[in-house]
Amino acid sequence: MSDERRRTATVRGIELGRGRPEIIVPLVGEDLEPLLAQAESALASPARILEWRLDLFRPDLEDAGAHREAVLEALSPLRTALGADRALLVTFRTTAEGGSRPLSDRDLGALLEALITGRRAGTQSAVDLVDIETARDRSVVDSVIAAARRHGIAVVGSFHDFDGTPDEARLVELLRAQRARGADIPKIAVTPRSARDVLTLLSASLTVAEDRTGPHLAISMGSLGATSRVAAEAFGSAATFASVGEGSAPGQLAADEVARMLELLRP
Repeated sequence: MSDERRRTATVRGIELGRGRPEIIVPLVGEDLEPLLAQAESALASPARILEWRLDLFRPDLEDAGAHREAVLEALSPLRTALGADRALLVTFRTTAEGGSRPLSDRDLGALLEALITGRRAGTQSAVDLVDIETARDRSVVDSVIAAARRHGIAVVGSFHDFDGTPDEARLVELLRAQRARGADIPKIAVTPRSARDVLTLLSASLTVAEDRTGPHLAISMGSLGATSRVAAEAFGSAATFASVGEGSAPGQLAADEVARMLELLRP
């Protein structure tokens, strides 16, 4: 594989790490009907990657096994609704990571690996990207990454800080370590307490982009960090998160507005 090829990651013909950053829109429906309705709305947006927030789906199911089965049952109709041109990213964000429900590392691994292998989905390519926090149990993270590699699915290795913004050296270290662990697309999302924190995040993103080792995502959350969502290309981030209707994180802007701003701010 050439150096040029290693600098990008491609899912369903969407090349992350080249040209304008991709827009990722979350799907946060609590049941299948609202989930599919959100997917339909998202298809009318500029987003080519849709993120299914698994922790927000079926909040009535507290048992991890029952929830996993409900997710697997919903996967096939969701994949059908998205069609062949939109990529599906699956994410389970636990309460400790700013999500809506707790889940053990073991149960998280079981859920993600079931989605990766396509069990009950009717196709091995139902999921295109899978997100996992790289600070989780090492054996679980390694197992999920290995399963994703076997099935040709890209891994987003995540780090979130809801209290503040680590210094630049630490952010650079985190992104590089995530790639070394096997993440195809390292991701950091941090909370700014000042405008200088946003600059720290952007500078770290640019430093890692200059490594030219592959795409990454770098986000400064909340309204203070909104600049990081629309200046992604200038500072090396391969994608940004936006919303169609209800968002999934603080500071997300409407997808149509983000698309216009990304084009206006192209370097």
